[in-house]
Amino acid sequence: MIKHMLPVGAREKYDLHRVLDKGGVQGLIQLLIKNEGSDFEVINDLARLFFGKATEIGASTPLSDYINDSSERAALLGEFEHKVAEIVKSDKSREVKSNELSNLAADMGGKISSQNIAYLASRGSTAAKMAQTGARGNPSQLAWGTSSPLMAADVRGMPVPIAVMHSFAEGLTPGEYLAMSYAGRASTVAAQLSTSLPGALFKKLTPNVYHEVVTIPDCGTHNGIMIPSKDKKALIGRFEAVTNRFISEEYQRELEQGHSQVKVRNVLTCEAKKGVCQKCYGQAADGKLVTIGTNVGVIASQSVSERLTQAMLGTKHSGGVAGKKRNAYEEASNLLNNPNDNFQDEATIAKLGGKVTDIRQTALKDHEIYVNGVSHFVSREQDVSIKKGDEVKAGDPMSTGTVNPRKLVALQGVGAGRLYMAKKLRDIYGAGLDTRHFDLIARNLIKYVKVNDPGDTGFMPGQEVDINQIQQTLSKNSETVPLIHSRGRTLSHGILEETAGTSLSQDHIDSLALRGVSHVQVSKSGLKVTPMVPGLQSAKLLDPNWVSKLAFNKIRQTIRDSAAVGSSSLIHDTDPITPYVLGRDFGQGSPGEY
Repeated sequence: MIKHMLPVGAREKYDLHRVLDKGGVQGLIQLLIKNEGSDFEVINDLARLFFGKATEIGASTPLSDYINDSSERAALLGEFEHKVAEIVKSDKSREVKSNELSNLAADMGGKISSQNIAYLASRGSTAAKMAQTGARGNPSQLAWGTSSPLMAADVRGMPVPIAVMHSFAEGLTPGEYLAMSYAGRASTVAAQLSTSLPGALFKKLTPNVYHEVVTIPDCGTHNGIMIPSKDKKALIGRFEAVTNRFISEEYQRELEQGHSQVKVRNVLTCEAKKGVCQKCYGQAADGKLVTIGTNVGVIASQSVSERLTQAMLGTKHSGGVAGKKRNAYEEASNLLNNPNDNFQDEATIAKLGGKVTDIRQTALKDHEIYVNGVSHFVSREQDVSIKKGDEVKAGDPMSTGTVNPRKLVALQGVGAGRLYMAKKLRDIYGAGLDTRHFDLIARNLIKYVKVNDPGDTGFMPGQEVDINQIQQTLSKNSETVPLIHSRGRTLSHGILEETAGTSLSQDHIDSLALRGVSHVQVSKSGLKVTPMVPGLQSAKLLDPNWVSKLAFNKIRQTIRDSAAVGSSSLIHDTDPITPYVLGRDFGQGSPGEY
């Protein structure tokens, strides 16, 4: 029935066997847009069909839908209660106990939730079907009502050390009710305090990416990033870096047969002088190349802000249930601002490359990792993620947690920092958002270097410069040399994640060699730079664009300062002082200028 309602172009590619859950419906809509454009009549017809069938079925959720009396559930709850008692009775510090309880609640919560929904679905529970398909709620929420919330968390996010063994449908004991009252308060406080946070982050983020406009068809680069050939979502609609060939579904299948990884053009490595080019950005959601003039920076900023708003508003639905999942806003804000002193949940990274020679546990349950005899401290709050005998390179993470971009860039360069930030942001925000949004954000926050030695260029020692300016300068006086002879030389043209201006170390050389690079372009100018990561707030002050600084300084002072140094807008290429001199209010200049 659905297939016959679709236009011919979409009908041929429709999968009859795909379950139309929430993801299936989204895929169907995307199929229509890619093959038929914005045919809203067809979408409306499908919506009427879906709602009509749902009404005919008349599904309801009786009390029997919410009863899980299985022996498997009883065994899991008994195991959880026993482990909670062991942790609570131990002589460990309160902080360590809280971490262990959070980890236990998260791990057992996943098992309980999976068992619960599988059992209820096997009994024909309508509530389970709705949670499975995403129509209403999710499996974890259903588990709280039908199996057990396991453990509550207070307003600080700390677990209340009382095992909650009964479901809401069964009724709670007085002790369990007390624990869940803390959770209810936590949800209320979170809903009140978190609503405005995503908007504030959006205001800080937008000035750093608003100038990312699709300006030209092709920047001509053959640089890119490596993506696994089986990752269809990341490959289809992009351009292969070496051949500049468009990657269709058919070509992706060819690549998957002959290659484990594919070098793909990406906005992280785009070499357009202003904004980004069409080929580095790739195909839009409608199946066509993104239109020149599209402000992909603002789209990226708005998209991640909306997703974060949804995540923050969703905290009130979590019921304050304990677990190890961190607040999405706190993680994103910490990563984007990357403070020097108070970086939360910071992972330990290798200071140098070499072999892990020893891993020792201290009396306080911390760890010391030795790489070629050099000690690295790992807090007991984190788990060691490597083992003795492993080979690591400088900047590689050796524990759980978040890598501080400042430290990573200092050890591995701008390109590696961009890749990590983009990947980590994707992990924080979850699946569903276009990965290019995170790539654009990472590209604009990690793009500055400090000049150590200007050589024979026109830069000044200590000057903080955009990496694009550096690459243009380095490319004017460069040579191609074998990779094995490039140690200590300055890269003049980016390759893979290594960005122009990077001083090539042995680790850089080894990494490039493993991926088939034999020659690199290096500078003969003597220019030496150090990568820097200023953070979300400070990046606005480094940006030469006067519009970016409007979000940080007072408007009148910004205009005066911009007039003094001759600043201009990258979007309109116009003198910002004209309305001020003429006595006009900001925003009322000549048409098309402001």
